Amino acid sequence: MEKYLEVAIDAVKRAGEFLLKNFGSITLCHAEEKKANDFVSFVDRESERIIKERILSAFPDHKFLGEEEGGDLKCQGWLWIVDPLDGTKNFLHGIDAFSISCALLKDKDVKLGVVYLPAKGIIYTAQKGNGAFKNGKRIKVDNHQRIDLSLFATAFPFREKSKFEILAKIFGDLYLKFSDVRRIGSAAYDLCLTAEGVFSVFYEYGLSPWDIAAGSIIVEEAGGVVKDFEGGIGFLKTGNIVAGRSDAVDVVLDVIKKYWK
Repeated sequence: MEKYLEVAIDAVKRAGEFLLKNFGSITLCHAEEKKANDFVSFVDRESERIIKERILSAFPDHKFLGEEEGGDLKCQGWLWIVDPLDGTKNFLHGIDAFSISCALLKDKDVKLGVVYLPAKGIIYTAQKGNGAFKNGKRIKVDNHQRIDLSLFATAFPFREKSKFEILAKIFGDLYLKFSDVRRIGSAAYDLCLTAEGVFSVFYEYGLSPWDIAAGSIIVEEAGGVVKDFEGGIGFLKTGNIVAGRSDAVDVVLDVIKKYWK
């Protein structure tokens, strides 16, 4: 797995260099709306091209699933899942909380994950069974702080605002159980902050596999758990995820069960 990790890190750093060259000069007026409230610009596409070219030149027999060009999540064998710019709206509005997410699956099982924040100079990595790291230093979920003193993170689905009413009820219950909430704007970064103990738990509805594949293994390797809204492990398929320290995940799932159908 070390060779795969080396190539993944090199690929996201090459793409990150490109993103930084354009950060602050590319704004919403340079982007197009793929779907309602879902924007893309040439930097998303070029970042994905850089990553895909680097990975497939090293591993030509592997498959690739990217946010912009697509691919097949169901395929067997080795599959790379990449979000070339997670937090596009942050990027377009000059907010430096954006990331690149890169995961490698073998027969649908996530084997490694890399999340890179080029504007912050931070890289998170994890390999199955080998722990999670931030800039080379091992990280762990925070299992010590009282839940009512801890932070949780979430976001509302900007592509599917019809779900806001039920999600607002879930949020309202949870807001009373935790100290406060944060909404970063990049699910991959949310998951990494959860893995290092900044948040006790992160949950969100309707994400895509490239948003969460890398972050999910980083949370798991940091000692956390990752579930879907039903308490199972189908989060890559459903896009509904609850991740963090186990007791906080249980709190969130209990509230979700009150409202979710």
